[in-house]
Amino acid sequence: MRTADEPNPSDDPPTSREQPIVSENAAAGAQVEDAYRVLLRRSLLVGGIAALVCVVVAAVLRGLDGALSAGLGALLVLVFFGARLLVMRRTARSNPQMVLVAALGVYTVKIVLLGLAMVFLSRLSWVVGPALGLSVIVCAVCWLAAEMRAFVKLRVPVFAASTPAASAPAADARRDGGS
Repeated sequence: MRTADEPNPSDDPPTSREQPIVSENAAAGAQVEDAYRVLLRRSLLVGGIAALVCVVVAAVLRGLDGALSAGLGALLVLVFFGARLLVMRRTARSNPQMVLVAALGVYTVKIVLLGLAMVFLSRLSWVVGPALGLSVIVCAVCWLAAEMRAFVKLRVPVFAASTPAASAPAADARRDGGS
């Protein structure tokens, strides 16, 4: 039991070895935020171009209703995929559990809203199903391809490599015969 004169170990300021880890985590969070910004920008550019192509092709083949349907499908993709990247960017500096909760929450909301949108859109007489469906598929594939290409080019580390200062106590313990 601790007496009133003994200091509380939790009140101790962080040691010099703990400081670089905090600043490295902050730097890693900023790097991930920047990565999500780049992913969003590049994906929106490619997805927007794909959306324009889909709308033009649908307008030529199916008229105004086809163009509106293709535009609506493209808008669904751009909003749903963009929302995921925006939420992930906002939670980039959070702890990993919070990032996972945010990712799963966004996914769940997207699935529910997509189901509701399909039920609602199927009741509209002016919606051209093939134009809507093909626009969704083309825009989603183009978005994902652009996002994957941008992610590979970013070369963001998936995990932080251990620093020599952080692994020094373990090496000292092994050398001294500890486990």
